[in-house]
Amino acid sequence: MKTKEIPIGTLYDFNKQIILQQGKLTGKKIESIKKDLEDWFNWQIDGYAMLLCRERYDFTVFHLYEKLNRNPPAVAANELIDILKNRGKILSIEKEEDKWEIWI
Repeated sequence: MKTKEIPIGTLYDFNKQIILQQGKLTGKKIESIKKDLEDWFNWQIDGYAMLLCRERYDFTVFHLYEKLNRNPPAVAANELIDILKNRGKILSIEKEEDKWEIWI
């Protein structure tokens, strides 16, 4: 008896398909998430945070506490959203324990 293997992909591929079916986030939803990001930068980050793009293996490092920066968490949240918008359509931003999962 012959058997066939059917590739089902990885968990990442499965999650990617689910996210693509949801569509992009609205501007209103992004603005509401921005406040949560600002709070997270304020309470969880002591100096540096990193954005990792899994597919491109692209890294962006945020240095929050420079002397000229009046409100580091707000600036970091705004810059993060700007970076995401420049990379494509924001599909999902979700907090998971001590990190954020973002899909573009």
